[in-house]
Amino acid sequence: MCNLCLHIHIPAKALFITGTMAMLFLGFVCLALNMLLNVRAQEGFISIDCGANKGYKDNTTNIFYNTDANFIDTGENRNISLNFSSDIFQEQLKNVRSFPEGVKNCYTLQPEQGKDNNYLIRAAFWYRNYDAMDQYPEFKLYLGVEEWDTVKLHNLSDMVWKEIIYLPKTDDIYVCLVNTGSGIPFISVLELRALGISIYNKTQSGSLVFFHRLNFGSATDDKVR
Repeated sequence: MCNLCLHIHIPAKALFITGTMAMLFLGFVCLALNMLLNVRAQEGFISIDCGANKGYKDNTTNIFYNTDANFIDTGENRNISLNFSSDIFQEQLKNVRSFPEGVKNCYTLQPEQGKDNNYLIRAAFWYRNYDAMDQYPEFKLYLGVEEWDTVKLHNLSDMVWKEIIYLPKTDDIYVCLVNTGSGIPFISVLELRALGISIYNKTQSGSLVFFHRLNFGSATDDKVR
C-alpha cells in the first residue's frame, strides 16, 4: 500500500490577496443586498424633491428622493432665500420648482402598480421668499382635468401640505399646478405612495381628500412618510 502525500506551497502574499478579494466580494454582496432591500422597501414610492439638482437619500427617513427632471419638462429650479436656509431641517425644503410660464404645468407620475389602485399623493409648498418678491401666491391643484384643491399662503413661513387618496383610471397620473392670476405657482415636494385597494374601499368619485390624521398609540411625534 502506497501513501502519496502531495504538498502544495501557497505563498503568504497570495493568501493575503485571496483574503482581500474575498472581503471585497463579500462587501460587494452586502452592498447589493442592502440596495435590493432599500428598493423593495420603497416599492410603490415616488418621491420628488422639486427643484433639486441631484437625487439623494434622506438621512432621517432613508427614503431616496429624485429630482423632477424625469417627471416634468417645464418650470425652473429656484433656491429659497438665504435668510431662511439656516432654519431648514428637511433637505426637500431648500429649493422649489416654479412655473412663471404657462397656465397649467403638470407632473407625470407613472406608478408601477398602474391604474385602478389607491395612491396617496402628497405635495408640499414652502414659499420662504424664494423669488425675493415678498408676494404670497395662490393657485390651483388639479389631477388631470379634475380640480384637487387650492394652495394659498399667508406669510413667508407658511407651509402648506395637500394630500389626497386617488384612484386613477389610467396608468399615468397628472399632478398639475394652475396659474389663476394670483401669483406664480411653485412646489417644494411631491410624493406618491401606493396603498393598494384593500386599505380604503373604492369611493364613487375615486378620491378622498385629506381632513385630519391621528396616530393613536404612538410613543413619539415622529412623522410616518
